[in-house]
Amino acid sequence: MRISAIAFRNIFRNGRRSLLSVIAIAVAAMAITFLFSLFEGISADIRTNAWNYETGQVRIRHTEYDRYEYLNPVHYVVEDYQQLITELRDYPGIAAVSPRIRVPSVHFRGERQIAAMGLGLDMTLEPEFQDLDSIVAAGRLPQPGSNEAIIGYRLAEELGVGIGDIVTFLTQTRQRGTNAYTVDVVGLANFPVGGLNQRVLVVPLDSAARYMRMHDAASEVLVKAEPSAQNDIAGRIDTLLGNLGRDELGAVHWTEVSGGYEYIRMANVVYRIIAAVFFLLAATVVISTTMMVIHERTREVGTLAALGMHDKQLVRLFFTEAAYLGAFGAALGVLIGIAIVIPLGTIGIDFGAAMDGVDMDMSSMLYPQLHWSSTIGVFVFSWVVTMAATFPSTRRAAKLRPVEALRAD
Repeated sequence: MRISAIAFRNIFRNGRRSLLSVIAIAVAAMAITFLFSLFEGISADIRTNAWNYETGQVRIRHTEYDRYEYLNPVHYVVEDYQQLITELRDYPGIAAVSPRIRVPSVHFRGERQIAAMGLGLDMTLEPEFQDLDSIVAAGRLPQPGSNEAIIGYRLAEELGVGIGDIVTFLTQTRQRGTNAYTVDVVGLANFPVGGLNQRVLVVPLDSAARYMRMHDAASEVLVKAEPSAQNDIAGRIDTLLGNLGRDELGAVHWTEVSGGYEYIRMANVVYRIIAAVFFLLAATVVISTTMMVIHERTREVGTLAALGMHDKQLVRLFFTEAAYLGAFGAALGVLIGIAIVIPLGTIGIDFGAAMDGVDMDMSSMLYPQLHWSSTIGVFVFSWVVTMAATFPSTRRAAKLRPVEALRAD
């Protein structure tokens, strides 16, 4: 009889222990499949939010702005941004651009000072850059040229205003003076990032320029690239800026300035360590089960050896049993993990208020995403770990002398 057939038959000789091994492997594979899918969802979410609200795929600013950003250096601007946008939109590989003016603001309510950040957006260009309608929780978006604003709903609660109310803020102009501006609240925003709901109001770009005395300047220009032009897009834009004589400006890729990207890098390492721990725990169950099986089948091992089965064949026998158990357990766990992830990828996982105070580009609603390479990797790794875990025990079985094994109780 072939070793593979004997190994398959032996699995069912002690179904309880085989089931225990399969469950241990399946639970580990299921948990890691879900964990990696959640990580993929978090990574995609952070990337989308960073591109839409913080950095774009590439951020163009005055080179001195980042150096003094903690001081709100509103006088370091992108001059003649409209001409720059024309050049960028004609540049091969650029999908969308978004000029923006940041309006650091404060509202005085009695003795309280409520800090806010006005975000001036070009209401004509911005729909090409992101889906603005998706942030509207109530009311509507502001119209270009108006003194209207849509305010994060948490900020509106703190200000004590709603749709139809007016609210006044104090800001600093480009000339380092102060200016008060009043906006009509025409909508309440529910940004995917909880922190934005607590501090951001969106106003038309031309109105923000008037509040800040910016004239034909913007705080920054964000860029998104075509999928086929992802490689070194920041370097290519930097070269374009040099060719245009805009040496005071710098183009920076989002991975260099986004705090969310640093989280992705750190979490990638942490999640892999967690995966290794899960697999090691599952491996201990497999090792103990294999050792018990070999101990109970000592006389059988002796009989097989006495009938002429060599050491290598004994190793192959137990190794093949482990391979069957590992393959079935890993496949079962991965399939259960996929069955969990697919509906959650549509429904989402709502972390609610727990994410409101998180100062990172992460949404309160997260959608796990299957990444097939990592999912297949979980199956392969689970299988390999299972087989590797049985190797010491199978070697021990192969070293048993037939006479001693036959005398065992």
